[in-house]
Amino acid sequence: MYDMQNNSAIKKLLALALLLFPLLCILGFLLHFHSLHGFFHFTWTRPPYNAERLFDALVSGRGHGFFIAHIIVYAAVPFLLVAVLVLSWYLFPHSPWMAVLGAALGILGSLALAAVVSSWLSFAAVGRVHPEFYDGARAALVELTNMQGILQWNSLGSYCIFVGLIILSIGLLLSRQFPRWNMICIILGSLLFFLFMDMDNWMLIATILLGIGLFPAIKRLWQAR
Repeated sequence: MYDMQNNSAIKKLLALALLLFPLLCILGFLLHFHSLHGFFHFTWTRPPYNAERLFDALVSGRGHGFFIAHIIVYAAVPFLLVAVLVLSWYLFPHSPWMAVLGAALGILGSLALAAVVSSWLSFAAVGRVHPEFYDGARAALVELTNMQGILQWNSLGSYCIFVGLIILSIGLLLSRQFPRWNMICIILGSLLFFLFMDMDNWMLIATILLGIGLFPAIKRLWQAR
């Protein structure tokens, strides 16, 4: 009886982890918008990043929202990894190779994603630069935020987590482990992340889709099935 209760408690913790991922990401992405108009400004291509505007916000003390939003998203990454592992766990008895491939890509992508978000968090340090060094700090931030070097490699590597989610969702869709439309939601959400990375309104919609897709797994875990 003790082992059964312990197993039930672990599954409930996993259910909470799967629930925390979309909730934290939704909160983090919402903090990027200063108005409702900002959310509804959809574009199909990502505009060049305005590092100078970020610099001005950080040195003027208006960068708290940037820092808090990225901290919240950073905290959500481990729960996204848990979601990948849980889906692969359900898929493994039916398709071991898809489960292992999806999990491997998910682990690789989550490590890269954590590295990307932590890099952006470190950029907030320019807000403590003394005014006499603003010109050099501004130029340094522009270079640091350019998609080049290790930042570019980590950014590209972070896409692996969404490829892994797509593979796992297709496998679970074929094995009929969960309702079809929930797995389709995960596939669509992952595709939106893949196509519109760093575009906050698209990523917010993608996160909602992922949350909807994960709901049956959350429910099954919470019921300790």
